[in-house]
Amino acid sequence: MSERSKTKDKILRTALALFNNEGESQISSVDIASVMEISPGNLYYHYKGKDEIIVELFADFEEEIRQVLNSPIQKPLAVEDNWIYLYIIFEEIFDFRFFYKNQSDIIERNPGLRQAFAKILALKENTAFSLLSALEKEGHIKFLEGEKKALSTRIAQHFTFWLQYHDLRYGMAAPKSLIDAGVFATLVQITPYWTHAEGYAELLKDFVAKR
Repeated sequence: MSERSKTKDKILRTALALFNNEGESQISSVDIASVMEISPGNLYYHYKGKDEIIVELFADFEEEIRQVLNSPIQKPLAVEDNWIYLYIIFEEIFDFRFFYKNQSDIIERNPGLRQAFAKILALKENTAFSLLSALEKEGHIKFLEGEKKALSTRIAQHFTFWLQYHDLRYGMAAPKSLIDAGVFATLVQITPYWTHAEGYAELLKDFVAKR
């Protein structure tokens, strides 16, 4: 994250909280200024409108999510650490959840973000593929030709659309419950490929015990 003035940093933190909690489409730059108790002109001096704030928030998100997603590619995880790592991914997504709940509209207004978001999606697929490859190498799971790539894509899609799906299907939920359900839904997608049922049962048992 690049160095910023205290005012710019506060604008971004305030905007992120408002976008996440109230919905990005419901918040204007005037609303952000009002919550901060500064004039719209003062805010405009730092950011020329809401979309400029969104672009900078996306840069922060991109930097953080890349660090998270690159971790198991650089160093494979132990099998029991996979569910913890999935938690970290979902927590990072949740911290910037307004991108995921309104991504189409945001990208339409800010077309420059399309390529950057597409690269994040590709990294999600690569990360899922890396996790599955490590489990396969250790003999925990087994794939037919093409299945590992297809599952990697499906897991990346799950990361991307889980919050939106859950919000439309069930409405509001407590953060921990929402993330728990997202992680569990990721794990059970791997179930058909697990080679030893008792080993997978232990993994799920451990996950449930620590929820």
